[in-house]
Amino acid sequence: MSQPYVLYGMPVSMFAGKARAHLRKRRVPFVERLISHPRFVGDVAPAIGRLIIPVLETPEGELIQDTADILRHVEWTFPGEVSIYPSTPRHSVIARIFELFGDEGMIRVAMHYRWNYPDQNMGFLRAAFAAGIAPGADAADAEAVAGGVMAKLQTYLPALGLSPQTIPAVEAGYEALLDALNRHFQRSPYLLGGVPCVGDFGLIAAFHAHLARDPYPADQMRTRAYFVWRWVERMISADADMPEFPDTAEAYAADDQLAPTLGPVLEAVGRIYGAELMAQVAGLNAWLADHPDLAAGEPLQSADREKRPRGTVSFDLSGTQMTTALRAFSVFKLQAVTDDFDGLTAADQATVTAALDPFGLAPWLTLKAGRRIARVDNREVWGDPSS
Repeated sequence: MSQPYVLYGMPVSMFAGKARAHLRKRRVPFVERLISHPRFVGDVAPAIGRLIIPVLETPEGELIQDTADILRHVEWTFPGEVSIYPSTPRHSVIARIFELFGDEGMIRVAMHYRWNYPDQNMGFLRAAFAAGIAPGADAADAEAVAGGVMAKLQTYLPALGLSPQTIPAVEAGYEALLDALNRHFQRSPYLLGGVPCVGDFGLIAAFHAHLARDPYPADQMRTRAYFVWRWVERMISADADMPEFPDTAEAYAADDQLAPTLGPVLEAVGRIYGAELMAQVAGLNAWLADHPDLAAGEPLQSADREKRPRGTVSFDLSGTQMTTALRAFSVFKLQAVTDDFDGLTAADQATVTAALDPFGLAPWLTLKAGRRIARVDNREVWGDPSS
C-alpha cells in the first residue's frame, strides 16, 4: 500500500468517531485530517458535492462518505477474525437495530446535551470547534473562528423537537437508557458478547463525541454510569480492552444467545425511538403520495426543492408530544434492519420476532416506506417505484 487511508473529520464529530473507532479496531493504517485541510477543501468536498464529514479516502483515491459504507468497505478489505456483522439471526438483526438507533435515534439526545448546557460546555466546545476548523489559531480568536459554525448547529435543535417542554422527556429517556447500558456493560464487554458488532459502532457515534467528551454529559456518565464510560474507552481502543472479563472469549455469545441484561436496553431503545420511527415512515409515505412522479435515480436532495422530502412529523415520547422535521434519511437507514430480517428463513424470522416483541421492537422488522431509497455515488436517490 503506497499511501495510507485518510479519514477526513473532526474530534467533535459524531460520525467521524464511529468511523475512527472501526478503523482502529481493524488496525487500518490511516491518518486523520481536518476539514481545513487543503485536499478536503479543494478536492474532496467538491467531489462529494457538499461539505460533510466523515469522508474516507482510499489509497486508490476512492471517496466513501456514509459511515455504513465506510464500515462495509473496511470490513471487507481488513476482515477481522469475527465480523462486525453477526451471522446468527437474533444477533444479526439486533446489531442492525442498534446501528439504526445509534445513527438516528440518538441524534436528539446528543445535540441536547451538547448545546443546552452552555455554562458547562461552551468553553470546551468553542476551543474544540476552533481547533478543528483552524488548528493553531490563537485562543483569543476561538469565538471568531468557531462561533458561526456553532451557532448554525444550534439552529437545528427545534427541528429535532427540543424545547423547554420536551427536554424532561428526552432526559428521562436517556437516563433510563444509560442506567440499562450500565448494568449490561458491567456484565458484558460489548452489546452481544466479547466483540463489538456494528451496533456497538452505531452507539459509539453519540456516546463518544458528545456524551463522553462534552463536559456536562461526560461528568454525568462518569458519576452515574461508570461501566458505560469503560465501554466507550473499550470502543475507541485498538485492542479488545476488556481486562474486567478475563474469561470472556473474543466472540459473540454462543448459540445466538442474548444476555438477560440486554432486554432492558432494548426496551429503552424502543421507548426512545419507536414512536418517532413509525411517524417518520408514515410522514414519508404521506409525502410520497403527493409526489407520485419521482423518477428512479433522482436524488432526494433534488435541485428542484419541491421534490425534496420536507415537512414535520408528530409523535408521543413517554407522554410528551414531540414534533420534528421529516427525515427521509432515517427511513433509508431503517432499510438495513428490514433487509436483514427479509433475508432470514421463515423459522428464523419467527424466532427474531418472538425475541423482540416483548420490548416493542417487533414492528420495526417489517416497517417500510412505499418507495425504496438507494445510495449511489455517496448520495441518496429514489429507487425503482416497483421495488
